[in-house]
Order: sequence, then structure tokens, then C-alpha cells
Amino acid sequence: MLCRAHLGDIRDQYQLFKDINATVVAITFSSPAEAFKLAQELNLPFPLVSDSQKEAYKVFELGSAQWKDFLLPKVLWTFMGRILTGWLPSLGYSKDDLFQLGGDFVVDAKGEVVYAFKSSSPADRPTIQFLLDQLQKAQAGDN
Repeated sequence: MLCRAHLGDIRDQYQLFKDINATVVAITFSSPAEAFKLAQELNLPFPLVSDSQKEAYKVFELGSAQWKDFLLPKVLWTFMGRILTGWLPSLGYSKDDLFQLGGDFVVDAKGEVVYAFKSSSPADRPTIQFLLDQLQKAQAGDN
């Protein structure tokens, strides 16, 4: 649901990632066919990889939300703010897990995770600028 909006935010500012020579890869727990369809629907300029067994989610220790989390003020305000700007929530595909929380990770050139953001609620995501800042810090550390 909100992860689709986050993917859209990254898509809309993708050039900023390219400008700093960063590679973006998104992972979804949808099937390969559903991931392909979603990537087309969202017109993503970066790969959307299917992890239908949620192996990456397990490795990165990403949790699950509960029904009550969808009623948290921050979540409700985020949904309302997105709706007011024209975004409409989607229930996703038939086998999507609406409770699975996401995350954002920065991996350096050596393949090491140098920044990990694990969502604590359905609306908990870093800003694009924050991710860009983390990428630039990682790149500065590679030199």
C-alpha cells in the first residue's frame, strides 16, 4: 500500500540517484509475474525483484504490522496526506501480505550494508533526501 507510494517517490526522484552513481533495486514479496506487472504499472526505471519466499525480509529482519498499527495517527495522517495529493491506496494483488513491513538499505561498493532503515509501521519510511544523504556518506567512506 504505502510501499507503492514510496516506490513512486523513488521513481519520481530517480535522476538524483543516477546523478550520484547509485544503483536502486527494489524487492517485493509478490510473485515474479506480479512484480513485473507492478513495475510496469508504476513505470519503474529500476529493477523490481521478486522474493516470494520473503528470504530477504528474513535476512534483514523486517517485521510485520498489526491491524492496530493502521490506526496510528501517523499512519492515518500519511494516508490522508497521500490521498489529498492524488495517490489512491491499492489493496495490491491477491496474495500480498498487507502487514509485511518494508525497509530501505544502503549497500556500499564492497557489498556491506552501511545503513539500514527497518519500518516500524506501515507509514514509516525515510525521505528520499535522507536516503540520498546516506548514499553519499557511504560513497565518501569508499574513497
